[in-house]
Amino acid sequence: MKHLQALMLLGASIFATGGQAIEYSDQAPLADTLSATVKSCRAGTDSLSVPMRTSGVDIIPLFANGYQTESSADSIFSDNDITVSLFLENDITEQVKKYLSCESPIMRGTQGMLNAVADLTENDPRTKQVAIYQHGYSNGADAIVARGELSSAADLSGATIVTQAYGPHLAYLSRILADGQSAVERNGGTWESPTIRYTSSLMGFQGDTPGAAFLDDPENDAVLVTSADAQTLTSGGNTGTGAEGSVKGATIMLSTRSANRIISEVYVVRADYLEKNREQVRNFVRAMFSAEEVFREDVVKQVVDWNAAGELLLGDPGADSEAKDLWRNVETVGVDGNDRWSQADGSRSWKTMNNRIQSVMVASGLLSSAYDLTVADWDYSDVSGDVFDKRRAELPSFDSNATASAVKNMKESGELEENSLMEFEIHFQPNQRTFSQAEYRDEFDRVAELAETYGGAVITVEGHSDPMNYLRKKHNGESNHQLRSIRQAAKNLSMNRAIEVRDSVIEFAEDNRRTMDESQFVTLGHGITEPKTGLCEGDPCPPQTEAEWKSNMRVTFKLVNVEAEASTFTPVNSW
Repeated sequence: MKHLQALMLLGASIFATGGQAIEYSDQAPLADTLSATVKSCRAGTDSLSVPMRTSGVDIIPLFANGYQTESSADSIFSDNDITVSLFLENDITEQVKKYLSCESPIMRGTQGMLNAVADLTENDPRTKQVAIYQHGYSNGADAIVARGELSSAADLSGATIVTQAYGPHLAYLSRILADGQSAVERNGGTWESPTIRYTSSLMGFQGDTPGAAFLDDPENDAVLVTSADAQTLTSGGNTGTGAEGSVKGATIMLSTRSANRIISEVYVVRADYLEKNREQVRNFVRAMFSAEEVFREDVVKQVVDWNAAGELLLGDPGADSEAKDLWRNVETVGVDGNDRWSQADGSRSWKTMNNRIQSVMVASGLLSSAYDLTVADWDYSDVSGDVFDKRRAELPSFDSNATASAVKNMKESGELEENSLMEFEIHFQPNQRTFSQAEYRDEFDRVAELAETYGGAVITVEGHSDPMNYLRKKHNGESNHQLRSIRQAAKNLSMNRAIEVRDSVIEFAEDNRRTMDESQFVTLGHGITEPKTGLCEGDPCPPQTEAEWKSNMRVTFKLVNVEAEASTFTPVNSW
């Protein structure tokens, strides 16, 4: 049944035909706009009240509770000596009220949402957040939809962008803008800070939501929305036709299918509650590990109660296909992922990601100051008990042949540049064959960071060659046969350089304990066909200065969006 989609299309049509104008919110520190009473938590509570969000990862606690809001006798929670009461609450402001009063000592949100409420939680020792569990990441559940002329992060310079106030996309937006600014400035341009507009609600097209704002006002260049809303705005994920609630010319510029290590979904608990009920919270986390493992097996066996998930997360027992989509659009991380997330020095740790998020929030006035949000001081391998997390296979993210074919097709059709989210170059000296970590550490670190953050995007490593030898030979009247040989030799040399740089980056990542998937890289050798100096009547234009001459000696990294090529991906939540 498609009841939810029908409602969204109805709401979209209302705005498309001139409905009520959107009211935007003032985005100030939440502590300035919300007052809530703080009450101490007590020990020995019989049931743990736990919020859920409309996300695929929240099917896990539902499953652990026997597909009910209250723990059934034969549920995984009950088997782990804990009774859990689940409730759906997507609004972080409502969650934080219950958290401060200890009506619910746990908050469930993205790390961006939880950082946004830190002014309210971190100035009282009782309510300090303690991170206890990372569900995983959005992997296709969220997207940036833009009007046709915007196709990369760099294009967001000076744009008007809409997102939900205190919502799940704050960290996503801040990271994309930071990478866009870096791309612009690396290419010698000037970044213009975008105008950010905030709405009170997130999903659908009725009321003050990003989707409704995009439909209502053509001055809004881009919006951050859920994948369901992105599909509507873009006529099924293609290009919006202007019919059935879509925006003419709108496309999905980037989704978390590509940027799949940005939106981190987690639980935090109040410090005083954890101190007084440590064993109960520990049992909750252990049960979550067990439920995540068994549920993944049930997905493979096709014995999941998707109707119950649709009813409790989407309000519609007939929304089984939508519930399946929720699950397809997330990636759970299990015991090993939580262990890495809890380590302070990890590139995707609770602490590291919070530091990045807070630096943007403080600078933009969303937080009054930075806070050191803590993580539970336990060994996740010990907490997880006998969960056999090793069944989580470390598979390549891409089918190498399909990925190479997709990149080749984009190159031949001229779409490779259009699909490039960002790019940067490293330069080498004449006749250079090797690329040491000592010399290129900053560049290699940049590649490793992009590869980890945008794990669903392809990274092309494109080698280029100096055309001077070819130009001299042609000027001196060399035969066409010899000139073709020189061009081929230059192409071979550029490919070898691309491979050498790729291998050096992978070696750098391994030496520095960074996650790197070789299948994510596609190497290309362009030879002298794409010189920085441009083409003059089909040949490279002769460089006029030493700087122009050296500009052709480069390897270019491009982060390429290949989301349309679904066959290139490995399913993330399969065994």
